[in-house]
Amino acid sequence: MTLLTSKSRLLAGLLLFSISWLAPALRAKSASGEPFRQARSTSSGSRASRETQGPEHVEGPAESETPVSITITPDLVDQLLSEAQTNNPALQAAGARADAAGMGAASTRQWEDPVANIGVIAPTARGQPASQTGDITYGFTQNLPLFGKPELMRRVADANATGAHLAADYETQKLRRDIVAALNDLALANRALEIGQQDLSWLDATLAAVDHRYRVGQSSQVEWLKIQTERAKAADEIKTLRLEREHGEVELNRLLNRDLHAAWPTVELSSIQPALAYTPKLVAAAIAAEPQLKVLNQQTTTAQAAADLTRRMRLPQIGIGVEAYQYSGDGGIRGGTLTVNFSLPWLNSHRYDSDWHRDRALVRASALDAKDYELTIREDLHHAIVDLDAAHRQALLYRDEIIPLTGQTLASARAAWAANLGLFQDVLDARRMLLDDQLAFARACAEQGRQLGSLELLTGTRDFSALLELADASTAPDDPHYLSADSK
Repeated sequence: MTLLTSKSRLLAGLLLFSISWLAPALRAKSASGEPFRQARSTSSGSRASRETQGPEHVEGPAESETPVSITITPDLVDQLLSEAQTNNPALQAAGARADAAGMGAASTRQWEDPVANIGVIAPTARGQPASQTGDITYGFTQNLPLFGKPELMRRVADANATGAHLAADYETQKLRRDIVAALNDLALANRALEIGQQDLSWLDATLAAVDHRYRVGQSSQVEWLKIQTERAKAADEIKTLRLEREHGEVELNRLLNRDLHAAWPTVELSSIQPALAYTPKLVAAAIAAEPQLKVLNQQTTTAQAAADLTRRMRLPQIGIGVEAYQYSGDGGIRGGTLTVNFSLPWLNSHRYDSDWHRDRALVRASALDAKDYELTIREDLHHAIVDLDAAHRQALLYRDEIIPLTGQTLASARAAWAANLGLFQDVLDARRMLLDDQLAFARACAEQGRQLGSLELLTGTRDFSALLELADASTAPDDPHYLSADSK
């Protein structure tokens, strides 16, 4: 009879606590796709009030209807990038260098400035008198734009200007990647804080239950001390999580050059995206669009233009000149001279050869740097696909298997403890496992967002649909090295 009563109490306890724990979790999962996620409270003190005040630069409803949360989308990233292009000092410096290089190209001259000269002739006693030869001379000389030297100088200046503009675009794309990473870091900090607050609420409820059981003699003082300790540690952890969230806001504001302590609404983690494959189309897109590779290729073009100019500089510089002789006594012209002048570069021919061989070596070095970076792009692209695939599989594993199982285990352990058929330490261990699993799921989603930002930088795309078109597993060859682990 006693055994039957114990079994009945255990079954009743399991049923009661399973319903009380699993029903809210299932409702949250159906609403947002994330297990055991509860609605966020927006009226818990000054920090919660601060979270409802979105940054004034983010599009949304009117100030009185500022959203409590925002989602990371390509449009949001583009808007923040547009703001950073106006405010970020690094981008402004890159733009100023590009403008300076453009002005340098525009200032390249076809004709050099003429050189004027004027002098006084002092006749001697054995020479002709000044009234016949003149006592004042004046004229000018002009170098001629021969052998294509001005055109080559303009090519070098244009190549430098193009390189400066490509470098500015590279800085812009890097900043876009950094903004995406900062948004995902802030979203992870938000989610970690939310999990910590949910855990603190659970600990408060459990502390009340343990305190009641302790008063009626059903729990030991050790159990009461354990829950008090866990509750104190969780409360302190929330303070740390709030500071980490504030630092995430500081990091994002730094990129946008806003006030470092400007408030942000809650940034939501992105949903799980389909897996991507390492395909030839993806590699070709990265080789064609990666901004740093464009800069290196342009450096090769600039070096080649400089080498061509150096080779042409060994040809002589030719100019013409005109001189007139005038007598100051009556102002009459007494004569004139037409001259042709040219340099003699052959005296330094071996030095010109050294300059040309130096510039040819620089061309080879630039080309090899670009080739090496192309290999680096392939490696980075493969690494990003591997990390993205790992994050994708981990997120699915925790969402679909581990978190539901851990939640059920926690409910069962608490029900058994409430029925005096289980240990309280099992409840705490299961609760800690559930927290770790929820955080691991959040980190996997954030890592997915960061890796997608890196892939967008490598391939020149701006949204996931474009990436998916390039990295569709059906377009990959039979070589297993081209496929993601999820598609094998």
